[in-house]
Amino acid sequence: MKKFWLTLLVLSIPCMLVLTAAQGARYYAVTVELRRLEAAQADWVEENRRLLADIAVAKSRARVGASMAEAEGYRMVGPKTTLRIRVKPGAEKRDG
Repeated sequence: MKKFWLTLLVLSIPCMLVLTAAQGARYYAVTVELRRLEAAQADWVEENRRLLADIAVAKSRARVGASMAEAEGYRMVGPKTTLRIRVKPGAEKRDG
């Protein structure tokens, strides 16, 4: 019986080494994937910063006014030609 346990112990050592090597390979693959994803995320963050800056520039009043002045069929609406309808919360009535 002692010989059986000794043989089992001796055979388990290479199995443990193989499992350790497999775990190391998986860890390396995960770290490579993580670095790739972090680089992609950094690119996306930079692109989002550029887009936010472009949006801030595009929605400035001077920029909108200039682009609308060049567009045909659009005109500026002033307070004299604007009709505002205010509905208080809870004051709506259902038709019917």
